[in-house]
Formats: sequence, structure tokens, C-alpha cells
Amino acid sequence: MRNLILFIWKYHFTFLFIGLEVLALTLLSTNNTYQRTRMHRFSLAISGSVFNFQDGFARYVNLDYENEVLRQQNALLENELFERSKGKTAKRTSGDFEVLPAVVISSSYHQSNNYIIINAGSEDGIVPEMGVQGTSGIVGVVTHVSDHYAAVMPIIHSQTRVSCRLAKNDYFGLLKWDGTDHEVATLEDIPNHVEIDSGDAIVTRGSSGIFPRGLAVGHAIETEKNPSTGFQSVSVRLATNFQKLNTAFVIQNQLKPELDSLQTVIESDEQ
Repeated sequence: MRNLILFIWKYHFTFLFIGLEVLALTLLSTNNTYQRTRMHRFSLAISGSVFNFQDGFARYVNLDYENEVLRQQNALLENELFERSKGKTAKRTSGDFEVLPAVVISSSYHQSNNYIIINAGSEDGIVPEMGVQGTSGIVGVVTHVSDHYAAVMPIIHSQTRVSCRLAKNDYFGLLKWDGTDHEVATLEDIPNHVEIDSGDAIVTRGSSGIFPRGLAVGHAIETEKNPSTGFQSVSVRLATNFQKLNTAFVIQNQLKPELDSLQTVIESDEQ
């Protein structure tokens, strides 16, 4: 108590000055409309800054939750897009597709056989041979599944083969990757007489039932014709950036078992 009294006595002139200043400002803002308005604006600015900081901090704390909400919303939009695309044709040639959102938790892009692991598994309805796409284009195909995770073979893998087509004229071929540049793949088996311009869109054909028809794959960069075979190879700049891959959508085709069964019958008849 003695120390407190000594402290107050030592700084009593300072406390008196501060008290008089507060009193003067109070009287000034009370009796002067202009000053009162300025004081209110100042208080509002301070309060707004505090609330903005609180909101920003809350958003940072809840970032994972908000990202998950965005992924769910994107999945709903993708489902709606598939439904609309089915409605444009009389027959459901690509099946009933749904998309399941997931997060890429591990991946590579600089190996000859790259891999991707997502945080969705069998308990989420994921099974092998489901297609996977990102926010800008196709990613790969599910190969192995555990309860809560799934392994994806990306299109930048030496063993990946995806049936793709030229969007402008429907000529199709197989997309392969040679293991060098993770941004570029090759579309093969396009006839030499087909005119291909730089920038032409390459999309999925939808023949296997893994991917629906018309998903973005990339765009043509250049072509190399082979007179001896009659076919040309098309260098394709991939739409997916595998260095920044984060969000994935697993594509579920409800009618794929039916399509697989029919293809098995056809293959057995040919033998």
C-alpha cells in the first residue's frame, strides 16, 4: 500500500493532466457537433480495425473447415455439371456420374512413375478404377484403397493410358507420358490428314467409363507426323499442374460395372 501511495504521489501531476484532457475532450465532444462526429468516426475506425483483425484471425483458425466447405460446394457443382451434360443427349452414353471431394496429402511429379495419395478411402465409397480430376483437368485413376486413403496413378505415370479426343473434330487416340516433362504428355494414333493447330483442346473420350466424356485434359502444342505409319503424335500441355495439386474429385460411375461386363462379353466373343 505504501508503494502504491508513493507511486501515485510521484506521478500525480501526470494523472491530473490526463484526467483534465479526458474531461476537456468529453465536454468538447458533448457540446460541439463537429467534434462529436469526429470522435464517433475515430471510435468506429478503431472498432472496425479490431473486428477486422478478429475476423481475419477467426478465418485463419477455421481455414481447414472453410476449405472443406469449398471442396464440398465444388463437388456439388461438378455433380450438377455432369447431370446437365447427360440431359443434352438422348442416351446416357457415359453413365451416371457423381464426384466425391478429397485432399491430396502426398504426391510426386519428378519421377518416371509418380504417385498421389488422397484422404478418402473405402469408407467414403472409393474403389479402384475410379477416375480422379482436379480443379482444372483430369488427374489419374485410383489403383489401391484402404479404409481412409486411396492411391492414385496420375496421368504422369509410365503405365497410364487414357483415351482422349480432339474437341473440335472428335478424332481420338491414347494419351501417354514419356517420363520427362510433368507438364507435357503425348496423344498418339491421330491420322496424319487431321489438321491440328496449337491450342486445340484435348478432352476425355469417355470410352472406358472411368472418366465422363469431355473433361479437360490439356491443349495441343505441336505435332509430329510419321509417314510410315500414317499417324501423328500430338504434344499436349496438360491442364493439371501437378506441382500445386491439392484438391481432388473422385469420379464415381454407377453404371461402370455394366459397361465392364459388356466389354468382357465382346472381348470373349472376339477370342
